[in-house]
Amino acid sequence: MPAESSASRVRVAAVDEQHAAIALALRSLPAENRGQLLDAVGRPQSHPLGPLDGLVVLERRGRLAAAAWAQPSPGKIAALWPPEWRTRRPEGATADEVRMLRVVTDACDAAGVGLIQALLEDEADPRCASLAAAGFRRIATLEYLGRSLPSGSESLRSDGAELRFESLSEAGYERLKRVVQQTYEESLDCPGLGEARRLDDVLTGYRATGSYDPENWLVAADAQGDVGVLILAEHPASDQAELVYMGLSRRGRGRGLGKALVAEAVRRAAAIGAEHLMVAVDRANTPAKRVYEAAGFVAWTQRLVLVRSAERR
Repeated sequence: MPAESSASRVRVAAVDEQHAAIALALRSLPAENRGQLLDAVGRPQSHPLGPLDGLVVLERRGRLAAAAWAQPSPGKIAALWPPEWRTRRPEGATADEVRMLRVVTDACDAAGVGLIQALLEDEADPRCASLAAAGFRRIATLEYLGRSLPSGSESLRSDGAELRFESLSEAGYERLKRVVQQTYEESLDCPGLGEARRLDDVLTGYRATGSYDPENWLVAADAQGDVGVLILAEHPASDQAELVYMGLSRRGRGRGLGKALVAEAVRRAAAIGAEHLMVAVDRANTPAKRVYEAAGFVAWTQRLVLVRSAERR
């Protein structure tokens, strides 16, 4: 339902303004990175939210003034592109941004979206206040790290940790799912986020990242049983691999097994021909950061993560 004021109107974008609205909503994304995202808009989807059902505009004096977009993402999640203004962000913009965000969240709620996630460069972004007023909560600051991959027989040391790895094809979905759930217990990586999403939806999102290969979804076990999970995805267009998820159960922590998991990730990423391996980690997760840094990963950017779950209506 449109949100009205004496000077402006907030509503879902009309068909004839969708092109301009989505271009504005994605203004912060480099043009060369928009193609694949926009191609997905025209493809059939099973997501409960239509591709442009969450594309919201602020109209002022009959002209497009601002736009925001809840982009449907696998696993009943929406990635929020927060309000962008056609001209310089005006004084008092927070109230209008909150109106826009409430129309976005109403559309997501009506469609049954479980989680809406927004990424901002840092807490100095004034839209943080707008997101908070619209029911979003800050859960983490993600650091994005990367390293080049070895060639030939070069490999990382893992301090003699003896782990065996079984792929999803060997271990089966239910076993991998069970171990992932165990790794979430008392995790320092985005704590609290696991409760906001169904695990099946989380794994659906992981599967949609890059090129899916069940041989790169791994359960790690020691002599006593399963202790961790390693999920890799390949991005062939950029010659990169991504460490989508890595986790250890409580029994596996504090034993140096993180080094063994990262060493296996580096080995497998190099084996598929990637030149670089990327990973995102919660800045507050000091043990994981130390493992990555010891393995040669270097931070190159960061993003503030804010979420709104369906339970927080």
